[in-house]
Amino acid sequence: MELTNCVRCKRLFQKFKEPICEECKKADDKLFDSVKEFLDNNPSSTIMQIGEATGASHKRIMQWLREGRLELVEGDGELTCRHCGTSIASGVLCDECHMEVSRQVGDLFPAKPKPEPAPEKASRKSAVMHTRNKR
Repeated sequence: MELTNCVRCKRLFQKFKEPICEECKKADDKLFDSVKEFLDNNPSSTIMQIGEATGASHKRIMQWLREGRLELVEGDGELTCRHCGTSIASGVLCDECHMEVSRQVGDLFPAKPKPEPAPEKASRKSAVMHTRNKR
């Protein structure tokens, strides 16, 4: 693990996966929980309404949409596929582009053929054991 500065608060911390420190991660999780609770009670809210009610920034809400943690109920065109531009509910690619990219990756890295199964060994009951004679 490397030491780095948190991208939010600039504190030095030991980076594991995310570029934010544990304190900022906790604050982020708490904010996400408040957004989730708000959406449970107000399922057809816009991004602007969510931000006003919870204090979450537009950028943060868009990040959660891209990560797939949130999903748009009705596509308002704000979240689009990064490949074709089609309106999507969450993530970075529409279903069609995701399938196409997956297919292309599969073509680049074909699955390894499965090895032939080893021939069956003699069962323990039919195995014979010998001992060396004592001198």
